[in-house]
Amino acid sequence: MVLLTFNISLSENQTLKTKNISESELITSIEEKVNSTLLLLELHEFQATFFIDIILAEGLKKSIKSISFAGHEIAFYNSNSDLKIIEKVKQNLEDFLQKPIRGLRQKYHQISYSEIKKLDFNYISNIEESRINFLWRKLTAKTEIHIENDLTIVPESQSPYSQLPFNDYVLQVTPMKYYENMLLESLKNNEYVMIYANIWQLYESEDLPIEIPFYKKINIGRKFEDRLEKLFQFINENEIAVSRMKDYLF
Repeated sequence: MVLLTFNISLSENQTLKTKNISESELITSIEEKVNSTLLLLELHEFQATFFIDIILAEGLKKSIKSISFAGHEIAFYNSNSDLKIIEKVKQNLEDFLQKPIRGLRQKYHQISYSEIKKLDFNYISNIEESRINFLWRKLTAKTEIHIENDLTIVPESQSPYSQLPFNDYVLQVTPMKYYENMLLESLKNNEYVMIYANIWQLYESEDLPIEIPFYKKINIGRKFEDRLEKLFQFINENEIAVSRMKDYLF
């Protein structure tokens, strides 16, 4: 089983600043990338989970509606929002969609599980920073689904084949044949592999709305979209099941 997920977020970390473009231009450009992703998923009949950055959610209601209408799961990505903001945006989006939002993804800005539970989330997806040194490190957290404070905790997946995590950067730069072998070997040893990508990876380098390190500009834009297409074809050819997070967990 592949748990296919996308981060609709531009906050690589707290030190990177958005380029000088208007908010409406930013939202429009993100909507275009979301639409491209939805078309690719529709082509392969995959359902995925989209983690929407809380700071972008109100402006992306058009895209959120399209994502939900296509049968994908809407969850939240918390890049730098406090509890009051999360609670307010969650209520607004649930009223808008007429369905509960069950998942929250965190990286830098982590909120305690007890506080998250009070906001009626059911699961947490914790991811780690994908720096260039990933070749020389292992994930620092557990890599199995577990329960804490009545929340289901879903950490990053890691390949027993290579010891690499299935993060955004590994998907972006690893030779596809090697990545495919990683996936197959991992599924021999585990019931699922969680894969995630970021919306900014679909931008061409010159069109990026944020500043990112040079090494993260490798294979972005059309090249990254082609990699997703090859991965999806491989998943289909090998008859690997694909699921939204909430369907697998609950």
